Amino acid sequence: MEKGIFFQSGVNWKRIRNIIAPTFSSSKLKLMIGPINKCGGLLSNKLVTKAKKGETVDVKHYFGVYTMDVIARTAFGLDTDSQNNPDEPFVDNARKLFATAKFTSTANLLSIIFPFLRPLLKVLDVGIFPSGPVNFFVRSIKAMIEERKTEDEATRSKRTDFLELLLKAESEEGNDIHVTNGTQTKVIKRLTVEEMIGQAFLFFIAGYETTASTLQFISYNLAKNPGVQEKVIKEIETHVGDREPTYDDINKLTYMEQVILETLRHYPPVITVNRKASTDVDIKGVHIPKDAMVMIPIYSIQHDPENYENPEEFRPERFDAATRQESNPITFLPFGYGPRLCIGMRLALLETKIALVCLLRRVRFAKCSETPDKLDFKTGGILSTKDPIKVAVELVPKQNF
Repeated sequence: MEKGIFFQSGVNWKRIRNIIAPTFSSSKLKLMIGPINKCGGLLSNKLVTKAKKGETVDVKHYFGVYTMDVIARTAFGLDTDSQNNPDEPFVDNARKLFATAKFTSTANLLSIIFPFLRPLLKVLDVGIFPSGPVNFFVRSIKAMIEERKTEDEATRSKRTDFLELLLKAESEEGNDIHVTNGTQTKVIKRLTVEEMIGQAFLFFIAGYETTASTLQFISYNLAKNPGVQEKVIKEIETHVGDREPTYDDINKLTYMEQVILETLRHYPPVITVNRKASTDVDIKGVHIPKDAMVMIPIYSIQHDPENYENPEEFRPERFDAATRQESNPITFLPFGYGPRLCIGMRLALLETKIALVCLLRRVRFAKCSETPDKLDFKTGGILSTKDPIKVAVELVPKQNF
C-alpha cells in the first residue's frame, strides 16, 4: 500500500498522479459509459425481482457487487459478473478486506506516529487490512500484468482500461528536468511493477467500498425523504427517459447530484484524513512544525452548525449552484481538497448516477419496519454501520417512463 498514490508525497506523488490522471479524463469516462450501464442494468434487474417478491433489501450487499463489477470492467477489463455470483473471489475477498479491516486502528495511528514500528506491525499482521485478502489481490494483479504482457499488440491497442495505462507507463521514461534548490534531477515517467500493483490495489479498495457506501446512504435518505426521491425520478424522466443514459445525459442531472453531495456531507465514507506539513506554519496562533501530521476531521467539519445550518437535516438544496458559490469549499471534504483531491471523484460520481438512473426508473426506495430512524456507526476511519441498512423496494408504474 505504501506504493499507492494515497501514501506518496512530493515529486513521487506528482509523477504517479500525472501518469494515472488521464484514466479519469472526459474522453476516457465516455468510453466507460457502456460497461457501467450494463452493470447498472443488472443491478436494477436484481432489485426489481426483490420488489416483485415484496422483500426488504440489504442495500449495501447489492451496491457492493455492482461497484465491484464496475471496477473490474473499467480498471482491468474483467467480466466478473459479481451480481449473479456473489461468491466470486474478487467480491468475497473485497468483503473480507472491510469486514475485518482494522480501521479502529490504534495500530494505524502508531505506524503514523512511530514509523520505526512498521516492520514489527507488518510481521505481526497488524495494520489497516488483513494479509489474506491483500495477498489475493496482489497475486491476481500480478497475474493480470503478466498476462497482458503476453498479448499481441493488436489486442493491447484496443484496451483502454486503468491497467493498460499503468503498463504503458512502465516502459516510458521522460526527459523532463525537475529543479530543487538549484539541483537538477531527471523526472522518471515510468512505474515499477510494485507501483503498478500499489495503484491497482488502491483502485480496488477505494472504488469498491466508498461508492457502495455512498449508494447505500443515498437509498436510505431517499427512503426517508419520498418528496426528494420523486423529484429525482422526475428529473430522470425529463432528461433521460427510458433510453440508455449517455455521458451528456448524466451531466444534466443536477438535482440528483445535489442529493449525492448532501448524502456525502451527511455520511462521508472516509471520516478523517491525514496531511503532513511541508513547511513550518502558524495558523491562528497554532504552530505546526514541518513534517508534523495533521488529522482533519471530515465528519465533524461537515456536521458543524457553524458551517451548515441544522446540519442533521437532509437538504439537497444546500448544493445548488448559487448556494455552493457562496459557501466555503473547505467545509465539504468527502473527496479531499486542493492538489490531492480524490483522483477518482468523477468516475465515482458517474457510476453513482448511472446506478440511480437504472434503479429509479424501475423501483422506489421506501421505509419499512426494519429501516432504522437513526443510524448507529462503528468506530473507525471508514464510516460503516453496526447493522445492515435495510429498506423496501417498490415497483415504479411503467407509465412514468
